[in-house]
Amino acid sequence: MPREPGRPLRGIRVVDLGWITAGAGTSTLLADLGADVVKVEGPGAPDPFRRWDGAEPGTDWWNRSPFFNATNRGKRSLCLDLKDPRGRAALEALLAEADVLVENYRRGVLAALGLEPGALRRRFPRLVIASISSQGEDGPDRDMVSYGSTLEATGGLAALTGVGEEPVITGRDINYPDQVVCLFASGAIIAALAERARTGEGAHLDLSQRELTSFLLGEELIAAAAGMPSPRRGNCDPAEPGEQVLPGGDNSGDGSGDGWRVTWPGGTAPVRDPAALVAAPEFARSAAIQRSPDGTPAKGIPFRFARHPLAVEDGCHRLGADNREVLREAGLDDAEITALEQAGVLASAPRSS
Repeated sequence: MPREPGRPLRGIRVVDLGWITAGAGTSTLLADLGADVVKVEGPGAPDPFRRWDGAEPGTDWWNRSPFFNATNRGKRSLCLDLKDPRGRAALEALLAEADVLVENYRRGVLAALGLEPGALRRRFPRLVIASISSQGEDGPDRDMVSYGSTLEATGGLAALTGVGEEPVITGRDINYPDQVVCLFASGAIIAALAERARTGEGAHLDLSQRELTSFLLGEELIAAAAGMPSPRRGNCDPAEPGEQVLPGGDNSGDGSGDGWRVTWPGGTAPVRDPAALVAAPEFARSAAIQRSPDGTPAKGIPFRFARHPLAVEDGCHRLGADNREVLREAGLDDAEITALEQAGVLASAPRSS
C-alpha cells in the first residue's frame, strides 16, 4: 500500500497478529507513521473486536463493528488459517519480507502454532517481534490471561483511584492499560528498528502490560518501596488543598459540568464528559478525533509533524479484502492462492457465520 513519502516509517512492513486493543492499537500507530500493516486473522478465530458492541446481526457483522473499525483503520486484511500447515507456510513467506511482527496472544499460542518467537528470530534475524502479554514472557504469572480491568488491579493502579474504600477501574470501554501499552510498544518497536539499522539484527521485545501499568504509578511506587505507601485520597489531596474536584457544576445536562468542577490555585473549570469535550472548540482543532475518508469520526493520531501533517487516509478494509495482493507480494502465484481459497485456508468471512 503506497504511503505519503514524508511519513517516517515509509517502507516498513508490519505483520499484525494483534487482538482487541493492545496489539492492534500498536500496529495502528505504526500505520499512522507510514508503515504498511497487514492484519492477519484466522477464519475460525477473527479478532474478537469484530463481535463487539455495534456489530449488526443478520449482516456481514464482521465488517460492521465500530470498535474494530476504529482500531484497525489503514491496514490491509489477510484472513489466513494459521492452524493449517499451508496457512503457516504462507505466513512465513510473508514474514520473510516483513520488518515487524506484533502479537498479543496468550503465552504459548504462537509456540502451539509452530511460530515460537525464538525460532522465528533464528529464521528471520532482521525481524523485530513485539510480544505484548499480561505478565510477560517469563515469571510465575506468565500464563495469566487478563483484561484492562484486571491489569489495573494487579498493577496497583486501581488501589489508588476512586473515592472511599473501593478501588475503581476505568472499565470495559476504556481499558486504560491497553491504551497505554500501544504508546510504549510502538516506541520500543521504533527503537528496535533504529538499533537494527545500526547492527543489522532484529529483536524480540517482551512487553508486560502489568509492569507497564505499575510504571505509571511513578512516585507512588517509590513511596511504597520506601515503606511509606500512600492511601487512596479520591478527589482531594491534603498535600495539595488547592487542587480538588468538587460538586458545583452547572448541571445543564450537556455534560459541561454535570454537577462537578475542578479547582486549582488561580483557576476553575467544569468537569467535561466526552460529548462536551468533542464539542469544545479547542478540542476540534486537535488531532485526537479526525475523519475517515468516508466522513465518519475516527480515532486520531497522538502526535504531529510540522513538515508532514498526519491524517487518517484509509478506512478499515473488509475481512480478507487483500488476501491475493498480500500473498502475491509474499511470492505465491495465483494457482497456489486459489488452492488455499478452495481448501478454506484463505477466507473472506468467519467460519462461524
